[in-house]
Amino acid sequence: MIKNKKILLGLIALSLIMFMVTLDTTITNIALPDITNSFNSNLTDTNWISTIYVLIMSITIIPASKFGDQFGRKKLMCIGLIIFGIGSALCGLSNTLPTLIFTRFIQGIGGAIVTPIMIPLSVNLFGRKDANQAVGIIGAVTAVAAAAGPSIGGIILKFLNWKWIFFVNVPIVIITFILILFCFEESFDPTISKKIDLGGLIFLTLCLSQLTFLLVKGYDIGWNSITSFSLMLGTLITFLIFLWIELKVKQPLVELNLFKEMTFSASTIIYFMCGFAIVCSSLIFNFFS
Repeated sequence: MIKNKKILLGLIALSLIMFMVTLDTTITNIALPDITNSFNSNLTDTNWISTIYVLIMSITIIPASKFGDQFGRKKLMCIGLIIFGIGSALCGLSNTLPTLIFTRFIQGIGGAIVTPIMIPLSVNLFGRKDANQAVGIIGAVTAVAAAAGPSIGGIILKFLNWKWIFFVNVPIVIITFILILFCFEESFDPTISKKIDLGGLIFLTLCLSQLTFLLVKGYDIGWNSITSFSLMLGTLITFLIFLWIELKVKQPLVELNLFKEMTFSASTIIYFMCGFAIVCSSLIFNFFS
């Protein structure tokens, strides 16, 4: 009975985490026009609120997953929740646009940590046989959060103000933190080394940061500008160095052999395309609706 209760509460905790992280993206996007007016700013500057979040997520999510396997998934999930909760509270307390952008950076680190650890925690709690069903339920909750974000954000903006789109995360973080502590045992991947692939980490960070910055700011700086071409070249060079390192080291940051599996590669491409389409459209439509 106690075990079944823990499993149910664990599923609720993981669902709440993904609901919160997904909801935060859509709610923030719909609040950007209000934030722009609040700080008497412009779209170019305010857009950094979303840009910095996407940038740090893209850089941190892969190392976070690896560190969870190496040093403990439950431990890292709790750390990620604390960072996300503190970042959310500081976002709501921000009184200047630069401060808000910086606190969004902090919040993005937390979001990047908790997102990839959800699946291995599901496997640990439910077992490999039932984990697919649990991940499916969590995925459905995530889809609901993505769809409901604009509506929830609209209600908050109507009756409160934009600060509450960040404050709303704090009680969810507290609840999920307690549930994670109560429902989950610590888990590791015993097949991998505790050694950190520092070279891979550095060049992956350089590659993704340049690529992400180019994608979100290419229009502003000009696609034909020297800066854009420099970012393209830098992305290509650092990517090739990253691949070379990963092929040489014994414990790579990314297992490149996974991409030989057609299902994995196809899923990665489809996930990228869907995420790209959803994030881009949700950001733009909020300013022209």
